[in-house]
Amino acid sequence: MPTDVRTALVVHAHPDDEAFATGAATWVLHDAGWRVVLRVATQGWQGTADHLPASCALLGIDEWGWLSDADRWIDDGGVNGPRTLARAEPGAVAEEIERAIDELSPQLLLTVGSDGLTGHPDHIAISQAVRLALKDRQCRALGARLRAQDVRAGERLVRELLPGESIGSGRVTGCDDGTPLEEISGVPELRRRQALDQYYDGLGTQSLPDLVTTYGGRGDGVLLRAVFDASGWQQDRFEVLTAWRSGAPSSR
Repeated sequence: MPTDVRTALVVHAHPDDEAFATGAATWVLHDAGWRVVLRVATQGWQGTADHLPASCALLGIDEWGWLSDADRWIDDGGVNGPRTLARAEPGAVAEEIERAIDELSPQLLLTVGSDGLTGHPDHIAISQAVRLALKDRQCRALGARLRAQDVRAGERLVRELLPGESIGSGRVTGCDDGTPLEEISGVPELRRRQALDQYYDGLGTQSLPDLVTTYGGRGDGVLLRAVFDASGWQQDRFEVLTAWRSGAPSSR
């Protein structure tokens, strides 16, 4: 590999987080000539890991692998049992992230923001572990966030289609409108839509009115889909977790 190729390390808790949280940024980085490497901490819920290779190919992720042993931590569907990331020793998770940083020497690390993007305890644990891992390492880190205004717009779309129904976990709130965020944009919309389809048939490409009649779940996946429809599919927004400069593409 040429020595001048920059590397972006992406760290997530579950398969599908790479599509929901950082799918625009990874494609933009890849398109700009970066090597993009994903490390995932768990195999996800009910076989979602089987769909990682196809999603990665669509989102410009050049290589993916497990953060530690594939079954060290689990996604138990939100129960937050003893083997989940939320219950793990933060130092143990940070140690695996440190190992990946030392192996790859990235100029940029992408993960979820301090609220876990969706408030999921496993996501928050990953974000905290990234901060801990970077205390003694020079690497710019960005954490994906949603804006509260976009979450509210997505909620309005869903309420119009499903009046009276409760959608989502209630943990997806977004950050205050005045929170400073960096934006990376430019992914072709269809790629991100198709990446979501790898996990849940039609979640990305089916029209939202049709989706809510055919998709059995009423969780955060449907809400996030509505947020993308309301705010756009082509960008990710980030809070700065560590500020060491990397030269990553940014639209603002």
